[in-house]
Amino acid sequence: MKPCLTLLLTTFLAHAAPAAYDSSPGFKAGDILQPVWLTGPHHRVREEVKTYNGLNHYVIDSPFGTFVAHGNLMLQSRVIEILALARLREMSSSEEYVQALKRASKAPFEVVGDIVQAPGETIATVPRGVGKFLGRMGRGVKEAAGGRERGQGEDGLLKSVAGVSRTKRELGARLAVNPYSSNEVLQEEMDRVAWAAFAGDMTFTAATLPISGAAGAALSALSTVELTSSLVYEQSPLDLRKTNFSRLESMNVPAEVAEAFLSNASLSPWHQTRLVGALHQLAGVDGRNLYVRDAARMTDSEADAVFYEQTARLIAHAHTHGIPVARLIEMDGLPVCLTADGGFMVALHWDYAMWSPGSERFANVLQSIQVEGARPPSVTVVLTGVMSPRLRQELEGRGFKVQDRLLPGPLK
Repeated sequence: MKPCLTLLLTTFLAHAAPAAYDSSPGFKAGDILQPVWLTGPHHRVREEVKTYNGLNHYVIDSPFGTFVAHGNLMLQSRVIEILALARLREMSSSEEYVQALKRASKAPFEVVGDIVQAPGETIATVPRGVGKFLGRMGRGVKEAAGGRERGQGEDGLLKSVAGVSRTKRELGARLAVNPYSSNEVLQEEMDRVAWAAFAGDMTFTAATLPISGAAGAALSALSTVELTSSLVYEQSPLDLRKTNFSRLESMNVPAEVAEAFLSNASLSPWHQTRLVGALHQLAGVDGRNLYVRDAARMTDSEADAVFYEQTARLIAHAHTHGIPVARLIEMDGLPVCLTADGGFMVALHWDYAMWSPGSERFANVLQSIQVEGARPPSVTVVLTGVMSPRLRQELEGRGFKVQDRLLPGPLK
């Protein structure tokens, strides 16, 4: 948007009659979640669901501690991780594990210590994910990240050399969890079991990873959830970095942009691989380097990483399900899509989108957009989650096409 147009819109909005915005919906978990995510043999999601900055925020009680999930996708991850913790605890009481632990005690390294309870986590009010996206409209972007520090959940050199890293990834694959998860309880339990398995020469089998009864049924129900490329489990972090760099290079992403993306500590190998895999589905689409550059610059939290990963998956989903993307461009400093018919599409990972000052600003910017000096023939907004009736009315009233629930995750 041109600076003069931004000033004009700002002046108009400052003198316009105040709009009536949606109030916080006050969701109940039982009303919006599929039963398998709501409760299970080892977890229960508390009824009150707070919604702000575009994310649903959940509190999950379990025998392993209380967890806070910022967003629908994190809820899914935490529920699967709780089931994994149940399997790990059951495994720790098996004879195979006891014998492996005895053998590991003779190894020249110390066994990882006992797990600790999850620290009490507070819900931050700093905008993350889509909230940060909306807040950036017309405000520019920050500089790209520098050298990558080791992210939470990544293994140190000693463990990698000792083979525990490889064993831990194998364990993650068996449990269908992210080996780079920010869940500290899961990380410590996996470290302990992976060490015993590696140093104690134990092979993971159905016998050593038992699960039965209600927990087994729950895991079976969740097994259809798409997690990530098998590359995350098969390759070391260094090899995975090389693979992702090569795939980015094939998309004409400049080397310095790829390095900044792969060096961002808030983008774990898990999120990087899922994001790169989604962009790889946009074969022949120009401008993917813009998306990678933006993700590298703007990601400084796990919520941001999820936002860029899921938005990339949403774009790929739209592209392969009836809204073919021709190229990615920058609008107001943000990467958006031009469709094959010359239209304009904005795809956003948004759990619950309601009519608010941020979404009004977003709608006004879209309404004024021009592509190469002309209004696009169509403007389409697609979301992973749910759009409020008021927001749908406002967007459709401006002539936009809208589609929500394209990747609904745990929602009914």
